[in-house]
Amino acid sequence: MKSINAARGFAVATVPLTFRLALFHGADEAASIDLARQLTARLAPNNDDIVALSPSQLKEDPARLGDEAAAVSMFSSLRVLRIDNAAEESFEALSLLLDLPAAANPTIITAGNLRKTSKLLQLVEAASDALVVQSHDPSEQDAARHVVQVAAEFGLTVTREAVRRLNVATNQDRGLIRQELEKYALYLDSTPEQTQTLDTMHLHAVGADVTDDSYDALVVSVTSGRPQETDRQLVRMAASGISAIPVLRALSRRLWQLLDLRNAVDEGVSPDAAVEAARPPVFWKDKPTLANEVTIWRSVALNQALERLMAAERAIKSKGAAGDVLATQALLGIAVLASRNA
Repeated sequence: MKSINAARGFAVATVPLTFRLALFHGADEAASIDLARQLTARLAPNNDDIVALSPSQLKEDPARLGDEAAAVSMFSSLRVLRIDNAAEESFEALSLLLDLPAAANPTIITAGNLRKTSKLLQLVEAASDALVVQSHDPSEQDAARHVVQVAAEFGLTVTREAVRRLNVATNQDRGLIRQELEKYALYLDSTPEQTQTLDTMHLHAVGADVTDDSYDALVVSVTSGRPQETDRQLVRMAASGISAIPVLRALSRRLWQLLDLRNAVDEGVSPDAAVEAARPPVFWKDKPTLANEVTIWRSVALNQALERLMAAERAIKSKGAAGDVLATQALLGIAVLASRNA
């Protein structure tokens, strides 16, 4: 089948779940990753039902993909196979899979910008039960449309200037945009049934429009596992009158970034290479620090830290909550968690 242009109003929620193989590729790799995550979550809300396979594993054992696709789980009727950063070395495994009768477990793949001459792309496009979605670098209009579309899912109506600033602040990273909009929906208590307007005032108050420069030292002390330095930075923050919520948001963005990098390392990429390939690109001065943090953290711990941040934010917003105390406890607790491997 022909590729679908993801920038032209494509929505994962409308995809018929009749495919055996879905390939997300294109110049906008962040969009491909975000769309693949959405589709994976739609099929397998429980992470235990996701089987991650690396291109190197499939190169060593091409038949494994077909075996996993046909395998029946004792605990679930459906499992989703995920292959990220696929390349031509995955061709044989995909070819063997498509030669088999359709299996119950679908496969979702992300790849870079595949050329029309790519054997892998041609193979998948020729399959009648495959979905191919290409994410081109979005135009300004496409990027704005995407923000509006995702915001509506969370019951948010975004002003034109807020759309522009959100795209600038996130470098049009679709995954980060979705995370930010979800946080704003929580902040404004919006739902599709009870919509709220998101404007630049909220961007400034909550975080995506505010640079993290004021919080860098504090955030790095937490993610580097230095509780004593975190405590010192918290004192500085209190003296400066900095609000707790933007700090938690800044740390959350750092942890999400580390989770993406850690996933790459778990697939066999070195920390330095993972940071070098990160999208959006990492500022050169931050690369050594970030690579060191990737070695400190594990995926399980990062998910625990993110859950703790979300719980702290909800608690802070409850009536009569001691916001600064809750934020301090969360930040120090995460710094201690990181220090165990530092």
